[in-house]
Amino acid sequence: MTFYQNVLYNFFISLGVIIGGSIFGGLAATLIGHPPLKTMLELCEKIKIWAIIVALGGTFPSFKVLEIGIFNGEFRSLVKQVIFILSALVGAHIGHKLIFLFEG
Repeated sequence: MTFYQNVLYNFFISLGVIIGGSIFGGLAATLIGHPPLKTMLELCEKIKIWAIIVALGGTFPSFKVLEIGIFNGEFRSLVKQVIFILSALVGAHIGHKLIFLFEG
């Protein structure tokens, strides 16, 4: 897989985790009698960091690459990993903003 494909995968996976988790959480709230929109907004806040972790494939591979980049001087892999993290962060943030559009 190329670098650009990984960036897109990270973005859309984190976006999907936020949107999917919030929508299905809202559906579950509806089934048990809680307010769905309020539940969706709360879940969106809670799962944002988890969406980033899921998109990166767990935390340990990311930390390993960061360690190699910092301590072994492989700055190219370090920059790539930072871009992967940023793309997952942007995807999660956009998903978060899309869910909050329902509120307004």
